[in-house]
Amino acid sequence: MMRLTRRKRYYLRRVFFWLDVILVLALLTIGVYVVYDRFFRLPSPSSSPVSDSATEEKLAFDKFNILLLGLDGREGLNDRSDTIILVSLDEKNKKAQLLSIPRDTRVKVRGKLDKINAAYAYGGVDLSLKTVSNFLGVHIDRYVIIKFDGLVKLVDLAGGIDVHVPTRMYKPSEGIDLYPGDQHLDGEQVLAYTRFRNDKYGDLDRARRQQEALQLLATKILKEKSLSQLVEFINLAFEEVETDLSMREMVALARLASPVLENGVVTKILPGQSVKINEIWYYEADLANLPEVLAIVPTETLKNS
Repeated sequence: MMRLTRRKRYYLRRVFFWLDVILVLALLTIGVYVVYDRFFRLPSPSSSPVSDSATEEKLAFDKFNILLLGLDGREGLNDRSDTIILVSLDEKNKKAQLLSIPRDTRVKVRGKLDKINAAYAYGGVDLSLKTVSNFLGVHIDRYVIIKFDGLVKLVDLAGGIDVHVPTRMYKPSEGIDLYPGDQHLDGEQVLAYTRFRNDKYGDLDRARRQQEALQLLATKILKEKSLSQLVEFINLAFEEVETDLSMREMVALARLASPVLENGVVTKILPGQSVKINEIWYYEADLANLPEVLAIVPTETLKNS
């Protein structure tokens, strides 16, 4: 029983963490919009000028599903997706829902029962999209893949961030050596700050520090940097974020971010329980409650051309 409780707490922490990752993505799309809006009227040798209507971008359909995959990316780790979240957007009603799918969820992958995060290792993003879509019974329009190791580069590009280190953080095996107090941290130090878990609340404190670091980074990039530096940040971010969202769709998402946040984002975790099968722990989804969980998720999203 305690194992189930701990695992559910883990998935809840991942949802909170990814809420802030999505905030960073929203800020990134706003940055894209700033650059796009500043330059869209200027003709380039390879393209014709864009009309004024480009500033009124909308998603192709009122309801839009995005699969968000998180990859750790550190050397020595496999390519299974660490985090899987279905982001469902309702542009007409300005609403959004995040459905966190535990990575150990037992589903059919290529016709055989396996953990859902194995889909990425076996067939990349295409198999992940197919597996999640078949399992939930929803169409997925776009995907976003985030690589965690890009954090170091992004922080360094921002010139570091200022944080308050609450306690001595020392774990030489992971390169962590920070003293308490107000500190200006570079990328490697921020990575150490967000990974440290040997304090009072362990992973809970770690999740809070991840949230804090992402918010500080996004704020500094957008509020303190020049337009040219913002363009550089966007270029670097795109090296660490893989997506099939178009520029126009990102502009539309930037416009949608503010009203969606005002209405509140619904966050859910796929209901279920931990089970041990052949000495392997899985997360068995409660399919009886799936319709209720998917109630806000658009189930008939049309496929974009």
